[in-house]
Amino acid sequence: MTRIFTIARLALAVAFLAPIALTSPLPAQAQSDRLSPEVRKFIGHMARTHGFDARALRTLFAGAQPNRDVLRAIAAPVTSRPWYQFKPLCVDDMQVTEGVQFWHDNAALLERARHDFGVPEDIVIAVIAIESRFGRYAGGYRVIDSLYTLAFVWPNRTAYFRGELEQFLVLTREQGWDAGSVQGSFAGALGWPQFMPSSYRRFALDYSGDGRVDLWNDVADIVGSVANYLQQFGWRDGQPIATRAQLDGVDPKALLQIGLKQQLLSEWQQRGVTSAEDMGQALPASLFALELADGPEYWLGFDNFHALLRYNPSRNYAMAVHQLAQEIRTQHERPALAGSD
Repeated sequence: MTRIFTIARLALAVAFLAPIALTSPLPAQAQSDRLSPEVRKFIGHMARTHGFDARALRTLFAGAQPNRDVLRAIAAPVTSRPWYQFKPLCVDDMQVTEGVQFWHDNAALLERARHDFGVPEDIVIAVIAIESRFGRYAGGYRVIDSLYTLAFVWPNRTAYFRGELEQFLVLTREQGWDAGSVQGSFAGALGWPQFMPSSYRRFALDYSGDGRVDLWNDVADIVGSVANYLQQFGWRDGQPIATRAQLDGVDPKALLQIGLKQQLLSEWQQRGVTSAEDMGQALPASLFALELADGPEYWLGFDNFHALLRYNPSRNYAMAVHQLAQEIRTQHERPALAGSD
């Protein structure tokens, strides 16, 4: 029912876009006069709260283009696919090979970030790889169009996307960017790490010390910002991420209804859930399932798994980072292991 409702609302949104897309371009003043009441109210808020020039914002929004592709992408995010379909999109031989090369090329930088933030090299690399394939797919949408569409056309999470649009405009002023030219993802995410504008302002670092924060071209800023983000959201140095769970004669449906609420491993054991590895019974963990082609696979996720969920609230995403990182580390250490024989 929820899925049908979402599709119906998307259809209405796309239908709403049709006359906009087909209307002949109007002079800037005429376009500005046609701004919706919601956009005008938002412009007033930006002028009062942040001191923006209302006339300049009206001109900017008059040139913003509602985007059908943004609506299609937000309605069916790739992370919503079954795990067995999602994993090959993120964890493949090229990602591993390029991840190992990135580690080799930036070993000192990654070690510095691990020392400063406690986040392992392989995790930072895996996040960058999955988010943008090391910058090759950092987004080809005008961010002003993406956020305009999601804030004023898409019917869901309106407050969130208007907040991100607000943060984007403040960010462009702080950084001296042309707000109409910045490119990002369909959701308005920026740079190699795909930070939303609010995250860019809060967590992006000038890790290279050159006086500016650049998540498109400065590898030091990119690495430091990803590590800083994960530390801020609870990454615990040296702690596990996830392990396979074994369910001994219990109905998984009732247990999975607990969702991602964490309980001690000892409490899970009392419910018939055990860890496939020997773990400390005082560790908090949550139980979740991954959808394989031949049925579900059960896992326990620890605090660091939840830190990854704060980067992207998809279990598929967090697991992809974990498994790609494992493969990158294994491949990175293989020459050393071979040389020690």
